[in-house]
Amino acid sequence: MTTSRFLCSAAVVLAVSSLPAQSSICHAVSNNTVFENGSSMGGPNLWLAMRTQSPVALSATRVEIWTGERTGTNTIGLWTHDAVNNRPAVNLGSSAWSMSAINGWQGANLPAPVAIPANTDFWIVWAPVNSAQSSIQQNTGGATVYRGSFDGGQSWNGPFTGPIWKFRIHCGGSPGHYEVFGTGCAGATRRTPVLGFFGVPTIGQNMVLMLRNGLGGGNAFVSVGISDTLMNGVPLPIDLGPAGAPGCRVLASMEMVVGVPIDPTGESNLTLPIPAQPALVGASFFDQWFVLDPGANALQLVLSNGGKGIIGD
Repeated sequence: MTTSRFLCSAAVVLAVSSLPAQSSICHAVSNNTVFENGSSMGGPNLWLAMRTQSPVALSATRVEIWTGERTGTNTIGLWTHDAVNNRPAVNLGSSAWSMSAINGWQGANLPAPVAIPANTDFWIVWAPVNSAQSSIQQNTGGATVYRGSFDGGQSWNGPFTGPIWKFRIHCGGSPGHYEVFGTGCAGATRRTPVLGFFGVPTIGQNMVLMLRNGLGGGNAFVSVGISDTLMNGVPLPIDLGPAGAPGCRVLASMEMVVGVPIDPTGESNLTLPIPAQPALVGASFFDQWFVLDPGANALQLVLSNGGKGIIGD
């Protein structure tokens, strides 16, 4: 897979090396990239609850699971433990995000920090898109206690003891966030380019913008902008049908554009360093892939869905 990097000034690089991290992963199970690729979530209307115990006192600010394969809105949150019935009891805080179809760590920031004392049982409750990639560790021993609900948590099936469910919880600071929006348009291969990501935007750290379903062996460029509503005074999205690319729309402004090659499988990625500037915390940016595809349309161009990042610390 190919990788391209933005050029950073020496001053920024030095600042990155000395920047203290404020938001960090404070509790996780199977915090890696190994997963059971052939397993998907059932549904519709499934809520999956995974029981865990806090190793230390937590001030949770973000919850993530490993998923992909589908797009749509997921919800994830933390619940207290009903020890008598061994099930989730009270929702402590939940948030939603629009997931990418590319597998990876995805999740949402909680609306407010959730305090969990040390050595306390609690539940992570995930409402996935139907047929989304299951957040299950591949070929490992051990088991997780989990339950399922199809009525919004009013009743719970189980408990079950089964595979290791992957998750991770961030604590402290203002964690970054990334999710996708909009739709792309298909090329000559009838495949629509897909934008994904690895990592969340955090000052002084890198994240990766990913491309799938590009034209194998071809070229693409990715735009990074500051708006999804206006570009050079023109309202977004911009319909490229009149320019020769029917069904294609520019979803974000293009303050920066970087070209990258696509590997033979149609994949590419771009490493995106986030400057070590605390003033950027809370700022938003927007991305989109543009794939050169001579046989697709008169414009010889197809586009991916869009991505929105919120920078954290």
